[in-house]
Amino acid sequence: MENFASAGLINLVQRVVGAADPALVSGQALPDPFSHGLEPAGVKRSLVERVMQRHGTGLLLSVGQNLHLIEDTPVATVFRRSADPQVLAGKWLRLERYHHASHRTRIEPLGDEGWACHRYSLGSMPTAGENCLIAGLLMGLAQLVGATECRLLIAGADLRASDLRHANLPSGESFETFRIVWSPFRTREMPDLSARPENAKDIVDRLAGLLESDVGRSWKIADAARQMAISTRSLQRQLAADGRSFSTALRRVRMRRATELLTDTKTPLAEIGYCCGYADQAHFQRDFRRVTNITPKRFRQASEPVHPALSSA
Repeated sequence: MENFASAGLINLVQRVVGAADPALVSGQALPDPFSHGLEPAGVKRSLVERVMQRHGTGLLLSVGQNLHLIEDTPVATVFRRSADPQVLAGKWLRLERYHHASHRTRIEPLGDEGWACHRYSLGSMPTAGENCLIAGLLMGLAQLVGATECRLLIAGADLRASDLRHANLPSGESFETFRIVWSPFRTREMPDLSARPENAKDIVDRLAGLLESDVGRSWKIADAARQMAISTRSLQRQLAADGRSFSTALRRVRMRRATELLTDTKTPLAEIGYCCGYADQAHFQRDFRRVTNITPKRFRQASEPVHPALSSA
């Protein structure tokens, strides 16, 4: 099976590289992340290798400092809504699994002040350039959710954001191991759900508000209960009293977001399940069909406006 890379990522790399060296991307079509979510992995690898040959590591490391260029894409929104870097890391790992990426990242938290990262592969190993690209991208994502004073520790170098563009890391390194550290992180404000619910309906509404605040997160009932300042057992009892379970409450929120993305946006089908918190496309397809009795593709087709000439005919 052919490996694929994110169209949004290739779009970002091409735009950053094009601004620095237009000749390097001359004649290349810019992938539209709203048209299709994936591109052949060879497209990304070829581009990265050309950048490495012409500019070395610095330009690739700096790509993650330009995430504002893709801030309107649904996947970028999923990342941006992360309450803290550890939630963000979980989303990154799920994205790699969701698209069956052969190149993956192992991320271990360094307390609340960083990540220890190791790149590995289920097939051929990622190139040095690809590892640099991902290292810089992960640093940019950490900054996106509020990590400050970020530094990238890689191949013996200690790089701040302002150093990345002109960094000249030693040749012969694989860059598969690196660390990203930041100053103590202040957790983002979440919805105020600490007040004691008076009845089951109240707690269902509060839970829905919490889940909707970050529908792209892989929610567990223990996580939600902690945010709501109640015990997991109490949350289960209150949901049962309203004739629900945590899984059905989560599915309701996910389906609401999925239908919005299907009807109101051009988000590729390959990314909608990820944006709604699913572990893989098959799980999303099963849940969607269970609720609507049709596939996401058929639902989108049925939701498209009919041309006046066709409706009159």
